[in-house]
Amino acid sequence: MGYVDGQTSSGDVPHDAHEDEPLPNMPAWKALLPIAVPILLIALGAFTKMQHGSGFLQVLGDPVIALSVGVLLALWTGTGWKKAEVSRLMLEASEKAGGILVIIGAGGAFGAILATTDLGTHLSDALPLAQLGLFFPFLLAVLLKTAQGSSTVAIITAAAIVGQLLPRLGLDSEQGRLLCMLALGAGSMSISHANDAYFWVISKFSGLEMQPMLKVYSVATLLMGITAFLAVLALSAMTM
Repeated sequence: MGYVDGQTSSGDVPHDAHEDEPLPNMPAWKALLPIAVPILLIALGAFTKMQHGSGFLQVLGDPVIALSVGVLLALWTGTGWKKAEVSRLMLEASEKAGGILVIIGAGGAFGAILATTDLGTHLSDALPLAQLGLFFPFLLAVLLKTAQGSSTVAIITAAAIVGQLLPRLGLDSEQGRLLCMLALGAGSMSISHANDAYFWVISKFSGLEMQPMLKVYSVATLLMGITAFLAVLALSAMTM
């Protein structure tokens, strides 16, 4: 039987072969441990780093260590693990995560290149920054996000560029800096498409193809960024 628009030729909707497998018989808290514990460790590690600088919790809170703990807990909570089953799960995880990691690495490299090109000086000479105000950090974050995909890289790179231009933008005040960061955050939401790792996370784990993802998810991220920026403008009108 062939597949046509997500259905088999007989009209049946295809499903994962593992959907018919019985759920493991274990308490809910035990099933949630592999997810909850790494998140808790990462949060505690970040908190202790801000308060004390270093410590045992900070070591456990390292993402690599915390996620490794999650893997070990997943193996512990499982029952009757067989070598073939573990190998299959590891293979599936590698297939889904491999491409995402490549995209993240490429986006980070591109962001590092942008950060070293001294764009701030060139932009300040070419654009009327005093008239743009909050539009400049928003549009810069949108361009960086759309170009290289990572929201984190986009907001960090844009902040490095905008930081030296705050006096020219008229945002060199406590409230101005806060509003600038909010505008950067709004811009870093848009536009998520094929070069964004999270785009593929949703696509792979939901089973959606690229075309519906671009029509629904990418457009939704654009609207989300615009809505957030309008809220920042409204807040700016009330406070400045």
